[in-house]
Amino acid sequence: MSDPKDLSPKRKLGAVSFLNTKPLIYGLERNLFPHNFEITKAIPSSLAVELTAGRLDVALVPSIAYAKNSPSLRIVPECGIIAHGAVDSIRLYFNKDLRSIRTVALDISSMTSVVLTKIILAERYEIKPQFIASEPDLKKMLSIADAALMIGDNALFKTGSASGNYLDLAEEWFDMTGLPFVFAVWAGRPGALSLDDTQAIISSKNLGLDNIDEVCRAAAEEYGAEFGLVKRYLTENIQFDLGEREIAGMSHYFELAFYHGALEYLPALNFYPLEAATGKSSPQD
Repeated sequence: MSDPKDLSPKRKLGAVSFLNTKPLIYGLERNLFPHNFEITKAIPSSLAVELTAGRLDVALVPSIAYAKNSPSLRIVPECGIIAHGAVDSIRLYFNKDLRSIRTVALDISSMTSVVLTKIILAERYEIKPQFIASEPDLKKMLSIADAALMIGDNALFKTGSASGNYLDLAEEWFDMTGLPFVFAVWAGRPGALSLDDTQAIISSKNLGLDNIDEVCRAAAEEYGAEFGLVKRYLTENIQFDLGEREIAGMSHYFELAFYHGALEYLPALNFYPLEAATGKSSPQD
């Protein structure tokens, strides 16, 4: 007779198809321990749509997407895509005096970075330009606008020998606030994950970090990139542990997003529990 667990429906998990996701899904993708997830991959903004439409149970979504849907979502504790300074993969390129910028072409695959761009330009440089959605082609973007937002793998690998200046928006955020910036979190509907499911997502991240050289070697081969570049990015530019300071940074980002009109309300930060209700649960839950 088969194990009843084998008959339970798979949880549908959406992962980002970017380099910075590799450590988070390492254990799940390689089935290094038993889990109940079926993994699909897409860009962050698409995953947010699929999650809110109920076609995914849990997904790695832009933090602003969680904020916009927070009453109907919960965050998986201890995991995220985070920067504590320069990140190299969220860049605003410009080819004229920064304070003269009137138009910005946006790579719209991440809603969080779009809102961060608006906050940085308004708060630090006192400009509120017009924003234009565009395909992530830097040369084309700078031909139709004064500045261009490039994110993720496009910023890392497809800008070539781009001339002109750029702002690293995570570095700008840290200089402005002294806080980490949380780009993405695992989020799902209340009740969609069991305690085992939540722990499986956390364990996958921990295994990825414990085996980071293997993660980097495989990624370098996949992208045709230098191992050193990939390892620097995944160990120095990006962090994956969501702790108290990271939560404080995310809360402050939501406050500024609300102030600048990107959110209709200040969201609560609600987390999946780490243990049964009678025991210890995650902070902020």
